[in-house]
Amino acid sequence: MAGPYRQGRLGVTLERARAHAEGLDSRTHDEIQQLRFGRPHEVLSEIRAYLLRRSEEMNTKNNPIKLLRLRQTDEAALIVLGPAIDKGPTPEHFHFDSGARLSFGLTLRGVDGASKLVSFRYHYQLPANRTPEFLRFDLNDAPDADPLSEPRCHLHPGLEKVRIPFSLHDPFEILDRIFFVLEKGL
Repeated sequence: MAGPYRQGRLGVTLERARAHAEGLDSRTHDEIQQLRFGRPHEVLSEIRAYLLRRSEEMNTKNNPIKLLRLRQTDEAALIVLGPAIDKGPTPEHFHFDSGARLSFGLTLRGVDGASKLVSFRYHYQLPANRTPEFLRFDLNDAPDADPLSEPRCHLHPGLEKVRIPFSLHDPFEILDRIFFVLEKGL
């Protein structure tokens, strides 16, 4: 049985493609509303423990205690590792044995003694002379006016201006994909 997108595929128009992209963004929004995490400092501790464990398994030494930062405002909490925009290797990145590096930002908002996901940006820079040069997983804090070009949750496949829709993942699932799939595949 064909899904709604495949039905009448030959008759797809730009308007129908945009309508499907809007539907995807709407479903992503609904999924975000269902996700709940601990308080930001608890999430920071969980990420720190995760990265410490991964660091112990590597030859390259990282210090997640020093690398991770929590910035809180009245409205949100931002958990940060490394630079917001990757312009080259820095000591603030999480470095892999392969020569790859990771930086990320995760924004949470407090809700009823817990927190909800607002946005994230995970930038995995592959080692030199690898293609693609990077993979970046983004969740925008709000839908864009054109979700066909800028899906709320998307992947940059080594191209800054290309955004491929990506299903919503828990931030730890993205770390799992980076550590246990991407890094292991190098």
